[in-house]
Amino acid sequence: MPDLLLNLPWVTSFQRLGDIRIDRGLVNILRYEDGITLAIRLLDPADYKSVDELADIARQSADPGVVVLVAGVIPVGWRSKLRATEVSFIDVSGVAEIRWPRLIISTGQFARSAQRRRLPMSMQKGNAAVVQELLVAAFGGEHPTVGEIADRAEVGLSTASRSISQLAEHGLVEKQRDGARTRIDVIDPIFIAELLATRTAWPQGRTLSGYMWGRNIWEVASSISSHADRAEIGLAITGRTALAFLNVLGTSSPGQTRCWVGAKDADLEQVARRIGLEPTPEDESNVILAADPWNVGIHGRRQRRFDEWEASIAHPLRVWCDLRGEQRGAEFAAQLWKEIDQRG
Repeated sequence: MPDLLLNLPWVTSFQRLGDIRIDRGLVNILRYEDGITLAIRLLDPADYKSVDELADIARQSADPGVVVLVAGVIPVGWRSKLRATEVSFIDVSGVAEIRWPRLIISTGQFARSAQRRRLPMSMQKGNAAVVQELLVAAFGGEHPTVGEIADRAEVGLSTASRSISQLAEHGLVEKQRDGARTRIDVIDPIFIAELLATRTAWPQGRTLSGYMWGRNIWEVASSISSHADRAEIGLAITGRTALAFLNVLGTSSPGQTRCWVGAKDADLEQVARRIGLEPTPEDESNVILAADPWNVGIHGRRQRRFDEWEASIAHPLRVWCDLRGEQRGAEFAAQLWKEIDQRG
């Protein structure tokens, strides 16, 4: 069975696509069972204004030893054109059409292999904060020291050192000497981000559903943020509601605003009273509060604007981690990852 390695954030280890195995790698290659390897040139459909432009570029991009793959959020209306022009593609949902040498695949979804890569470390409060801060630094172009990560994550130096050493043992980070200091280079940010999302995605503790009036979900997010600020409650909006404040727009708005509430404000009933949230059954709610026992949800939050509304929004990396449980989460996560990768 051929192996397909793709450096894409929405590809997880040990998936299958038709007759090929898919894994995430640092390079994009197709490896046949007889050892022959082809390089893959990836094209993101979000970079093109029309399917005709995309198809033309795809046809022009193939070279000896190089195949082209359109990969990302592919509009449904574009797929027939790509099929007709024999341009290979794979959508975040797993819909794929591949026409490469010795390989023809047409599928409607990913399949999972029984084999899974063992996650390299347990995730406790200190570990989670360290891993999140390490990723934030890496996407910002930094090569921080262990001490700098410990300060930002608000953990002890021994906790930060132990967490980073565990990642280094599995080849996910490297320690580089810089004079008297040791700086950390992140080798596989995608796998580390997946580890963080798997272990710490929303929600981590108790939740409380409620209702707050607003003309739309973004006004609700703005209102709940301002009420929490006046009550001196640590709160951060995450999930799909946060996306608009991070320049990722969908065709429809979510039905609920998901909020992290800091560990020191863990009594959610009291928090609801202080911010004017009316508790309701979840199917009647437009707000869900979740306790943040590790403070990874509210750490790094910022006030951000979308149109006329301003809200306290979780760090983009945290929002990415929390999207997997939402409707069309993989699609939106792929779009947000691109924003994170480009802007840090």
